[in-house]
Amino acid sequence: MRKSEGHTMYTAMNMTDHRHCAALSGCFRGKLCEQLMNRPGRAVGKGELVYGLGDSAQSVFFLRRGFVKLTSLTEDGRELILRLHQTGEVFGELCHCTGERRERAVAMEDSEIVELNFDEFVAHLQNNRPAFLLFLSNVAQQLSAAYDQIQTLSFSSTMERLVRTLGRLADEFGEPDGEWVRLTHYFRQDDLAQMIGARREVVSTLLNQLRERGLINYARKDGLLLHRVGLDGFLSAAEKMPANLSDSGF
Repeated sequence: MRKSEGHTMYTAMNMTDHRHCAALSGCFRGKLCEQLMNRPGRAVGKGELVYGLGDSAQSVFFLRRGFVKLTSLTEDGRELILRLHQTGEVFGELCHCTGERRERAVAMEDSEIVELNFDEFVAHLQNNRPAFLLFLSNVAQQLSAAYDQIQTLSFSSTMERLVRTLGRLADEFGEPDGEWVRLTHYFRQDDLAQMIGARREVVSTLLNQLRERGLINYARKDGLLLHRVGLDGFLSAAEKMPANLSDSGF
């Protein structure tokens, strides 16, 4: 192999190895990112637990490949999805303050994770002020998202909760497809129900209503297509309506 070919291949491999660095919180870049990329991972099958509620929290997790949901259980035993994590993201860091897991982490598809001890993580933050500030920013963003979710679950109608959730999924897991946004992950009606605190049958009915309005569509293999502008317009109109009308199915 000629030197130029070897350099080109090395560069391509290096770009591939670090293509998810931008998706990571900035505090995981540099040497720590290289360590995570090279460290052996653990395979987690679809539907399997990464950790459970009440488990000891001594580490954070880097999602090298796959899709993971963080969930909690309501008082009546229903599962509620708190947050979703895709390839290249880190999760489990918010449990450090209590020493135990406050939620469950479950693989939504076959995944590979890399575990990082909290002591290593904290040592990295102590020696890297920009990383420390980025970590604080990331925590603040997650707390803000949790606050928004609480507001949505507390005050919005079921339809509004669904539309807001679809909009968030479009922002976080969508890619442009003409005037539509195609979700890069497949979400079942059960998943959507767990995100908005509703029964699957209700979600099914509401999705049909949104499809009739031309706000969503179903691709054969790729799941949902979302009309982002239309969904935003729907919410704007719903916010102007009296509460008793918006709850009536609009």
